[in-house]
Amino acid sequence: MSLLSEQYSNSKKFMARIELHRRFRTNPYLWTHWIFDHFKFPRNAKVLELGSGNALLWKSNLKRIPEDAHILLTDFSDGMLNDARKVLGDDSERFEFKVMDAQEITYPDDSFDIAIANLMLYHVPDRDKAISEISRVLKPEGALYATTYSLNNMKEFTDLLNNYDKNLYNPIEPFASAFGLENGQEQLKKSFEEVEMINYIDSLEITETEPIVDYVLSFSSIKGNIDRDSLEGFKDYLDDVLDKDGVIKISKDTGMFIAKKPKIKLD
Repeated sequence: MSLLSEQYSNSKKFMARIELHRRFRTNPYLWTHWIFDHFKFPRNAKVLELGSGNALLWKSNLKRIPEDAHILLTDFSDGMLNDARKVLGDDSERFEFKVMDAQEITYPDDSFDIAIANLMLYHVPDRDKAISEISRVLKPEGALYATTYSLNNMKEFTDLLNNYDKNLYNPIEPFASAFGLENGQEQLKKSFEEVEMINYIDSLEITETEPIVDYVLSFSSIKGNIDRDSLEGFKDYLDDVLDKDGVIKISKDTGMFIAKKPKIKLD
């Protein structure tokens, strides 16, 4: 089954993951606000977001968007874009929406001042091509803001899964292996001269088991035939952990790469 049909036909499974982090985060400053803090909007900025999902990044920062910015939200899932329109509501008129594959960006060279790839580049089959395409459509001095995970992200969650069933593993790991904080800079430098990495500090202190079960069920990459019934034993195991410790603490390791194009070099 394809990623589109299984994981991202709409935002339901995505929101199960967001909810765990929203409810139990220890950093009171929102991830979406932290991302937005780093954007540098020039006058009349042309902005491209790839894999925009349900537009929560923009919904949580609506009052901070410059009035003269032109923002194109793209995703390879029409269902995701429909959810984005619903999330933005009346404010959706401020945005343009388009189904697009990051490997084939249908715009001319030097079209955008800003490109955003929020937790999505690890999904792209030909990442080198996608990154090259992003660089191509960015204007001189334009910037790509690409967020991702570390291989160590939520390592205690891996331990929880393995202690219950050694055949289970943290579904985040394949994402970070493909494009993570440890290897993303090397990949980006094939198409960008300047790449900076910034870390976002946060962790989880979880006091309920059901959100963890929902989180596990949101991934198709969990090994084995996993459904809610078969995870009842896992829920009982988590209940025992909470009864003993009172809280399940999980560290997080996430961040952003800022990749910039150079100024035009004059002969």
